[in-house]
Amino acid sequence: MKLSDWPSIRLVIPLTAGIYISDTIENTRAQVPVWCALSIVCLLSLIVLIFSDRRPRIAGLCLSLSFVMSGVASFRNQMDRVRVDWPDRYTVYHGMITSYPLERERSYRLEVTLQDSICRGRNIYLYVIKDSTVLNLEPGQTIVFEGLVNKPSSEGAGFDYESYLLSHGISGTLRVRTKDWHTADDGSRGNLKTRTARLRRNVIHKYQEWGLKGNALAVASAVSLGEKRALSDDLREVYSASGVSHVLAVSGLHVGIMCWFLYLLLPSFMFGKRVWIRELIVMCILWAYSFAIGSPISITRTLIMFSIVSVCRVIDRESSALNSLGIAALIMLVIHPSSLFDMSFQLSFSAVFFIVILTQPLLDLYKPITPPGRYIWRVTVLSISAQIGTVPIVMFHFSGVSTYVLLANLLVVPAMFAIVSLSMSLWIVGWMAPVRDVVVGTLTWMVDKMTLFLERIAALPYSHLEMSLSHAWSIFVFYAVVILVLLWYREARTRHLVFALACVAAASVLDVFQYFVI
Repeated sequence: MKLSDWPSIRLVIPLTAGIYISDTIENTRAQVPVWCALSIVCLLSLIVLIFSDRRPRIAGLCLSLSFVMSGVASFRNQMDRVRVDWPDRYTVYHGMITSYPLERERSYRLEVTLQDSICRGRNIYLYVIKDSTVLNLEPGQTIVFEGLVNKPSSEGAGFDYESYLLSHGISGTLRVRTKDWHTADDGSRGNLKTRTARLRRNVIHKYQEWGLKGNALAVASAVSLGEKRALSDDLREVYSASGVSHVLAVSGLHVGIMCWFLYLLLPSFMFGKRVWIRELIVMCILWAYSFAIGSPISITRTLIMFSIVSVCRVIDRESSALNSLGIAALIMLVIHPSSLFDMSFQLSFSAVFFIVILTQPLLDLYKPITPPGRYIWRVTVLSISAQIGTVPIVMFHFSGVSTYVLLANLLVVPAMFAIVSLSMSLWIVGWMAPVRDVVVGTLTWMVDKMTLFLERIAALPYSHLEMSLSHAWSIFVFYAVVILVLLWYREARTRHLVFALACVAAASVLDVFQYFVI
């Protein structure tokens, strides 16, 4: 188990380091010292490269440094595109609505892309006072409004709301009264984003026409379309408290099910030796589906990995799961560097990474004889691996963990497989009333039973423990210890265990030091 076996992972590490450094620059404004330090390091590395005989190793160092600099520059460029010095006076703006109204406590929130010459392309959150006319607004419509746009701020938010908005491409916020806005018909039909938003809403309306309602409608919309607006606060709390809220995100499970359907409909004998045509059709359909549901991070990561595996299958080459994961991370971070600070990105990649490296070693610890035993053990191992990858991130962001997640996953994983399959099959059988009614009835029954099961899990004593990590570096220490212990187990080298204990000791000393300093 060597880092050199996964070149893409070796490139992701310096790229993420550069993005993190750039974020530190943005937050501390310490631009000159950091840039000078990086420039000096690059210059020294270049001198060593020229005059050293150990060029392969130095070349690798320079490549890593170039990715560090790329991360710094790309994140800075993205922030420069998002940050705006808004006028300090009331101004009239024209913008295109890109989302359906999202209800808040006292207003509706709209995401608007400005179309003015000065601020063209900037996205803002527009908060409109509650009014019945707001519910008639649709993505793609042009809205004219007047007000004083504010820069993103964390004041009174309870967390770093400013960084959250900026990393999601939101340049400002504005709250307007009813008299300060109106729609304008400019003949525009919107862009791809607004059209896919309307498509998803039309599919949800079809679900309602076919008989889905309540929790069944909300869950089906979430797992098949990525639309979570219909999820009530109580339902979200049930899934969150039981530790299985991840199943409501469109992810690898959904891609796997769709692949199975598509490969079933497109058997290999139809294409003979032209297997690449079959793979191309499947990948095109999957990517079209991803764009239709808004390209969430989890499915984008999965599709990049699936595409790499598909290419390897066509050219008859063996694929590496970790290399595919690294390439997916590289592509997403190069295109959108601030994704690194998105919790969905962190949870998705950390869960898959630890599933890949921990599943087989854990499966080897115990080999059940019976098929039910093998299923229970495999689901348990997958859940443990994913939890090891996500628990520190959850503790850092939410200051708590769910204790019965392993028990919940034993039922939820197979149930969600069936629910996703039934939700997608509605697209095929929706126009055949007898079959559709059976599918809707089965889907509703399964969602109700699963929700009841999760409610009982969440109601168990000590189902949620208050545990937190106060510093981001604690996450990296946790991951380092896990990887070092795994290396010690696989290679039986004492030094790995010593390094793991050293990491724990260093983290403890640093934590005590910061406690007394503060």
